[in-house]
Amino acid sequence: MRRPKVKLDNLITFMTVAAKHNIEGAADELGLSASGVRKHLENIEDTFGIRLFEGRRGILVLTEDGESFFGDTRKAIDQVLLAEEQLSARLAIKSHHLKIGHSTNLPPQLIAAIRQIRIEDPQLVHVEHRSGLTSTTVRGVIEGTLHAGFGVLPIRSPELLVRTIFEEPLVVCLPQGHRLAVKPAISPQDFDGEPMIAVSREPWPERHREIEDHFSDFGVAPHIVADAYSAPEALTYVEQKVGICLVARTAVLGRPQVTVKPLSTNILMRRCGVFIREDNRSPLLQKLLENSFLRSDHLRLKQGPSSVMATEHSQKVKRIS
Repeated sequence: MRRPKVKLDNLITFMTVAAKHNIEGAADELGLSASGVRKHLENIEDTFGIRLFEGRRGILVLTEDGESFFGDTRKAIDQVLLAEEQLSARLAIKSHHLKIGHSTNLPPQLIAAIRQIRIEDPQLVHVEHRSGLTSTTVRGVIEGTLHAGFGVLPIRSPELLVRTIFEEPLVVCLPQGHRLAVKPAISPQDFDGEPMIAVSREPWPERHREIEDHFSDFGVAPHIVADAYSAPEALTYVEQKVGICLVARTAVLGRPQVTVKPLSTNILMRRCGVFIREDNRSPLLQKLLENSFLRSDHLRLKQGPSSVMATEHSQKVKRIS
């Protein structure tokens, strides 16, 4: 096997100087002397016969060769760190330490239920929870730094086994006094030409496409006038009479200036699910899936018929054997 010509310590020093733009700042960050930092850079430059940095207005900036080397070095460092994290995760699950991620955009009551999940005796199995965006959690599970994740669906990844554990209908949110507020239910045709706020179109484009496809079945193209990253932002737009929006029912709690009406078709849902790597067959994760269903089923009974727990999800559902 070929050995790298440059040591890992030299690469880390190079990356640090590139971030700090000076020798002294990198030396403080790394706990080295300034001469030690220069020696690491010289080892790389002498090996390849290039200059990595040049002085410009009192700071160090990457040369053209340095820019090229920087991109490849960052990938190499990231890969080393990922290998360490994956090994740590594998060792953690062997020692009954599960790392579980969940999206901060899940319904609050579902997050509470997830954090109450117990696999076995808490003294035997330690569950560590990490919160973030669904996309961050998905990446962590795929890369192996998380053992399982909970997030907003749809999630389409061949590396993951995904199960829906909770779903609730999307409702129409109208500003007070809106002409549609007198109707018992809002039909897709009522949206024709109506100013509409798109919710989470950037983080969840697939879910937005589901909404557009649903309206297109009725010959309606939503008239989007604003984009909101989250449900609270969309509801603020509704209160300001910018337009109307579709969000999950539980997201509208505590909004007295918003009128909530059901969608007559009652098809569009916000779905939440649990996911693990397709190739992970750990008995602990199988127990996690089973307990996720038990917790979400209990949550469904508390919430009533407006929220349902789906036993299987249409995108990719298999049993762990």
